[in-house]
Amino acid sequence: MGHTRRMREQGAIEAPAPTRWRAKGGLETPLRGRLIGENKRLVFAPPLWYDALVLLCFAAGLFGMWVGFAGRQGDATDSFLYGLTGLMVFFAGIWAALSNERMACDLRQRTYARLEGQGFGKRLTRGSMTELYCLVLMSQDLPLPMPGGRQVAYRLVLYWKQAMEPLLVVEREDRFVPMNSPVNAAAGPISGRGTQFARAMGIPFQDYSYLSSPGPLPVVTPG
Repeated sequence: MGHTRRMREQGAIEAPAPTRWRAKGGLETPLRGRLIGENKRLVFAPPLWYDALVLLCFAAGLFGMWVGFAGRQGDATDSFLYGLTGLMVFFAGIWAALSNERMACDLRQRTYARLEGQGFGKRLTRGSMTELYCLVLMSQDLPLPMPGGRQVAYRLVLYWKQAMEPLLVVEREDRFVPMNSPVNAAAGPISGRGTQFARAMGIPFQDYSYLSSPGPLPVVTPG
């Protein structure tokens, strides 16, 4: 991988490549880190609006199917369209739910629990925080031309020692960067949060946002 080669050349901590890549069959769920209960727990989970949207899809989908397929809306054509729309909205909620990933760290017991994977192959893993290796901040120039600048994706990526578990993108933040500015010009806020999270977990924090790297997870399993 390009970014790991550059890490090696810089002589810094090198984040190990995972032993197995995770197939991205669903959405890239937006995760946010939150310290809870007087810094007793560190949770990486989708924001509340994402969970609310998933529940809304389930509710609206079920209502649409009930109205449509039960023949409660006008003629047969209207009923079918209502039911079909409800079915699609319901499956959109399922897709979003199956793309959902979470991780919770007990900062006192120094343990973690992680919901990992995509689709129906999701699994719950538990372990000690001594298994964690480092938290890395990466940046990626996005192919989204914008007047006067460009869009850059910043990601906080969590690695495990000896690649025991697939890496986890614990936060992603898309920012506008002015023309001719370095790629890490807008990385300050997420870098500060990454430093805070790494300190709470007791692991090194590495900032490689000055180098544009491809997304740390491939779209499909390589090979």
